[in-house]
Amino acid sequence: MAKHVKTPEWAAEDVTDLIAKASFFLFRDKKFRLSVDNFDSLEQVEQDRIFNEIVVSGLVLAILTYETIADLAQNDEKRSYFIELKTEMESRYGNNLRELGVEEEFAGLWKGLIQMRADEYRKDYREHKAEIGDRPGVNPYMFVVAIGGTDHISRGKAKAEGELFKIFRGWIFNLTEKILATTKK
Repeated sequence: MAKHVKTPEWAAEDVTDLIAKASFFLFRDKKFRLSVDNFDSLEQVEQDRIFNEIVVSGLVLAILTYETIADLAQNDEKRSYFIELKTEMESRYGNNLRELGVEEEFAGLWKGLIQMRADEYRKDYREHKAEIGDRPGVNPYMFVVAIGGTDHISRGKAKAEGELFKIFRGWIFNLTEKILATTKK
């Protein structure tokens, strides 16, 4: 019997759903909310921005992970699959929002935000590659996204080893495992 392999489109949909749900659970988590300065007194628009930063961090983590897997792939089939999956991930969340009836004005912003964060984290990785180190089998983007995402969530006010960073780093590491398990190829 042939092994069933998800198409990049199907995998992107599954991973996007996984990230959206995981983002919501983190956003609703009491410890997370306590780690964000004055969370309960923040205006709704600021709380929405924080949720969006969580989501974009997860999406960019997946995209950079797939990009890395494609770069390291030993065969063309695997490389092509992960390149296509990365491409699908860049637009899937915005497409999901459109399908839910979100206005194009807002859904259309996601592709640009995702690209902007991916570019930012690629640059951060290049600039801090020596500090991050080369750990075989460890996705270096977990560290970059954990640091960058924490910075964006807190608007640059989080402490380097503060509670928000610890919670978000744990979430990123856990999410990485789930992303990889969902797209095992």
